[in-house]
Amino acid sequence: MYNAQPTFQNIVQSQRVVNDGLMDTVSEIRWNKDLFVTSSWDGYIRFYQTQLQSGYRANIQVDFKTAIDCQEPILSVCWKQDMSMVFAALADNTIRAYDIKTQNNAIIGMHDDCPARQVFWNEDLKLIISLGLDKKLRFWNLQANGLGKPQPAFQLDLQHIPTVGEQSGNEKFFAYADIDNKFRWLNWSVLRGNQNSGASRSFFNMEDNYLQGQISCVGITENASQLAYATVDGRAIVKFINSIGELSTKLQFKCYKEEEEQKVSQYRTEKISRMYMCNTFQFNCRSSNWASTCGSEGTLAFWDIGKKNKILGVKLDGPIVAGQVSQDGQIFAYATGYDWAQGLDKVGEFTNRVGVAYIDDKFIPSY
Repeated sequence: MYNAQPTFQNIVQSQRVVNDGLMDTVSEIRWNKDLFVTSSWDGYIRFYQTQLQSGYRANIQVDFKTAIDCQEPILSVCWKQDMSMVFAALADNTIRAYDIKTQNNAIIGMHDDCPARQVFWNEDLKLIISLGLDKKLRFWNLQANGLGKPQPAFQLDLQHIPTVGEQSGNEKFFAYADIDNKFRWLNWSVLRGNQNSGASRSFFNMEDNYLQGQISCVGITENASQLAYATVDGRAIVKFINSIGELSTKLQFKCYKEEEEQKVSQYRTEKISRMYMCNTFQFNCRSSNWASTCGSEGTLAFWDIGKKNKILGVKLDGPIVAGQVSQDGQIFAYATGYDWAQGLDKVGEFTNRVGVAYIDDKFIPSY
């Protein structure tokens, strides 16, 4: 199912990083300008810098710069917009802030009994937002008093345990999925003046998951005009967001379906369909009709969602567990490793690696 070596047909990509000491799977990738940061289950936040020479003889390089030892598995990481800090959600239930220059860290938040699934910085609110597995969406002040257990600036109570969430690039819009297979979203502006409201669940719009499987990833465009979610059985749906935050479906498609021949007797074979988990869904600021997905079966795919076809499929040597498009839409950073989609039998079969690929103009819809 996986290629021994990546086959990047007509796509410029870097050599994958081998000097970063990555010992376990990457949990998240986040960009800020020409740098991206990864969080990993091995307890390290790692920083990488890219160099791109575009044009006819395009060339791209990625260099590992440094790492911060968090001493706990890391579920999520994000940047402060000015690049002075990163924030991380750790397995010990804490939310920590790390100073880039000094690497000093401080506990700025904490969840009860469970860690946060994801963490986000919001420049407009000047708050760190943590999506907790304890059914709390908490907002933390960076200048909070360091004495005793951290207390959130405010919090929203969630109805069910969240599975995955995302914030738009302009930091205006937020969406998440939960274990009840509901999809919920809001514009942060509805919170202004309502931080002490007891009816926090009513802030969210909600709809049932249109697809069959559990939602595995969420994507939102930079300007919050479109969003998408994809599932553990390889399906995705893209929706428009109107000016008052209502959703309408643009398209629905199967990202990761493979037809395989299976021998059922000595003389007969039959075709079976296998669906694989979609681990990331990304948009691109260069075109509202471009999207990318990363699959558990090892394919990085670029899509023209306006014409409803696949632009490119790149087969890697293992499941693609994380990925994100750079803020200028030029580079795709990804990580391979094992995502546990195939159970214990596949543990130890795949190498944990980080790499980048150049998103050439020819892969961007021009209409």
